[in-house]
Amino acid sequence: MPINRDAFLRYRVLDKCLRNPIKRYCIEDLIEVCNEELSFKDKGISRRTIYYDIEYMKSSDGWEAPIVSEREGHNVYYHYSDPDFSIEKMSLSEAQMKQMEAAINLLNSVEGLPQFEGLQDSFAKLGLVSLNAKAKPCFGLEHNEFVEGLSYLTPLFNAIQYEVALKISYKPFYSDAMDFVFHPQFLKQYNNRWFVFGVKESHKNKIWNLPLDRIQNIEAKKEYPYIKLEIDWNDYFYDIIGVTNLENAPVESIHFLAHGKTACYIYTKPLHGSQVSKWLDEKTLDITLNVKINKELKRKLLSYAPNITILGPQSLVDDHKNALKKALEQYQ
Repeated sequence: MPINRDAFLRYRVLDKCLRNPIKRYCIEDLIEVCNEELSFKDKGISRRTIYYDIEYMKSSDGWEAPIVSEREGHNVYYHYSDPDFSIEKMSLSEAQMKQMEAAINLLNSVEGLPQFEGLQDSFAKLGLVSLNAKAKPCFGLEHNEFVEGLSYLTPLFNAIQYEVALKISYKPFYSDAMDFVFHPQFLKQYNNRWFVFGVKESHKNKIWNLPLDRIQNIEAKKEYPYIKLEIDWNDYFYDIIGVTNLENAPVESIHFLAHGKTACYIYTKPLHGSQVSKWLDEKTLDITLNVKINKELKRKLLSYAPNITILGPQSLVDDHKNALKKALEQYQ
C-alpha cells in the first residue's frame, strides 16, 4: 500500500504515542492526538483510518511494529510490547525502498529544479536507496530544458529559502533593461515557463511577477532587510488561469460552448477548478468558468478558436473576435 504524506505524518504521531511509557492511549485518544497535532480538526480522522494505520505499521509492508492491545473495561489500549521500539529507528521495508526509488526517479526526470539537486546522492549516502544505473525510464514529464532563465532557478529558490533581497537586472521585450532591488517570495511554472513573484523595494505594496527568461543578472543585496509577505499562494492563484492576477479585476462568469473532440478534451481536462460542464448533445458541451479575465485565459481560449463559441461576457467576446480578425489579416 503506497504511503502518502498524510499517512506518514499519522504514523509518526502514532509512533510517539505507542512508545510513551507513562500515558496509555485508546483509539479515541489516538484520533484526538492525530487531529490536534496534524490540524485535522475540521475534517477529522476516522476510527477506521487509525485502525488501518495500526494494521499497516504491524505488517511486513510497514515496520512489523510490535503493537499490542489490552482491554480494560470498555476500552482497548494500544502500546508497543518493546519499549525501545520506534519506527524512526527502523530501516525501510523492501516495498518502501521500491516506492522511494520510484519517487527519486520521478524527481530526477525534472532536471533543473533546485530543491531536488543532489537528492539521489543524499539518499544513497544514508543507505535508503540503492542506485541502479541500468534502470530504464518508464515515464516522462513535460519539461523544456532549453527555455532561457533556468540557471536562475537555484539562486532564486535559495534567496526565498534564506530570505535574501536581490538586485535583479531585468529586460522586458522591446524595452531597455532596468535594475531594481527585489524581494522574491514564490516560484511558479506555467506553460513550461518559470516565474518569480515578489515585491520591489521601491513598490512594496504591489506583487510583481517576473518571467525568468527576461532576467539578465541576479546579485544578493543583504544590506536590504528582507520583506516577507504573509500570503497564501494557493488563494492568490485560485481565481485565475496562469500567472497574471490583476489586482482590481473582478471574478467573472466565462460562458462558452465547445464542439466536437475539443468538447471531450475540455470535459476530461477542465481548464480551471471552477469549471461547470453540461452536455447539450453528444458533440456540444456548455461550459462555465468563474475566473478573472487575463491574457492567459484569452490565449487558452484562442488555442481552441475553431471549436468554441464564447457567449459571455461581451468584453471577452469582443476581444476574441478582434484577435481572430487580426489572425486572418496575416493571410490577406
